[in-house]
Amino acid sequence: MNFKKLLINQIAKWMIGRQPLAIPGAVEVEPTRVLVICYDAIGDFILSLPAIARLREMYPAARLELVCSRRNERLAASVAGIDECHVITLNDTLLSAGMWCKLRELRHRQYDMVINLFDEPDDIAMAKLLFLANGRLQSLPLRFKSEAQQRVLPLFNQKATIVSSRPIREHFVYRMLSVTGDQTHVPVTIPSPCNEQLDTHAYGPYLLVNLTGSQVGNSMVDQQINGILAQLPVYPGVSYLVFSKRPLACQRQDMTALFPDTILDAAKIIKDARGVISTDTSIIHISSSFGVPTLVLMNNESWRDAFIPLSGRNIILRSTTDNLSALSPVEISRQVDVLMTL
Repeated sequence: MNFKKLLINQIAKWMIGRQPLAIPGAVEVEPTRVLVICYDAIGDFILSLPAIARLREMYPAARLELVCSRRNERLAASVAGIDECHVITLNDTLLSAGMWCKLRELRHRQYDMVINLFDEPDDIAMAKLLFLANGRLQSLPLRFKSEAQQRVLPLFNQKATIVSSRPIREHFVYRMLSVTGDQTHVPVTIPSPCNEQLDTHAYGPYLLVNLTGSQVGNSMVDQQINGILAQLPVYPGVSYLVFSKRPLACQRQDMTALFPDTILDAAKIIKDARGVISTDTSIIHISSSFGVPTLVLMNNESWRDAFIPLSGRNIILRSTTDNLSALSPVEISRQVDVLMTL
């Protein structure tokens, strides 16, 4: 560990040590103001929506607020039943005066309950969570983030009420639902927010294609992308829209590249598609939430099982390795034909 990381870890430990112990019985009081800490990634945020909806049902009279990342701000602000959203970066940020002012403001609101759905915080994020909760934090058991995080984890667990959770390898949706008392009867998906004002009629009938993700394990190199795009079947009257910031090297009359201005615009384009072909989990879960037939392209890493859509009309095509390069353009094309029959 370098000096900077060691210093941050010591600051986190000092901050956590200054926070009050978990308040006994705090969860038994009928809350009037609840704050929910949400995941940073877009796809994970979508998978947290059933838990957020269930919390709204459990506390119908409470004011329900969210903490989210900048990338989820538009989505969070569009979730039904949410009274206010707060954008705060949790991981990897220490020296931001504006962030600490926001944390102090939220702490002074004195929430009856702060519920943490973000189970992969680093050491300084753990300190922030406890700081704003002021003894009223309910948290999922935290997953391993780093050795530095693990050093302060026992102290964190003294200051938070840790809820019982399903095993990490079980599906992410049910893990998030653990904070509601493991209510597995709750629907496993709810429609994603989207920009209903966006008119997609000009595109005509289309299939949406997204072959880039936020990680090495769900992205493809340009050569593979071009090979797949060239191989996709031709359907009379149906075009392909490809999410891409760059012009396509594959030149086809039935194929157009576009990149939505916002995630809400992207969600509307996904909602109105005849089908979706994607490697990225955010696209996949938005598509599944609307019941759009989806071809999910995944590698063979076992932890990704927890992110396979639980509902909708889906085809799962998995690579034989941890790299998507093993997927055949011919097999993908064949599965697109199957997708069109769903």
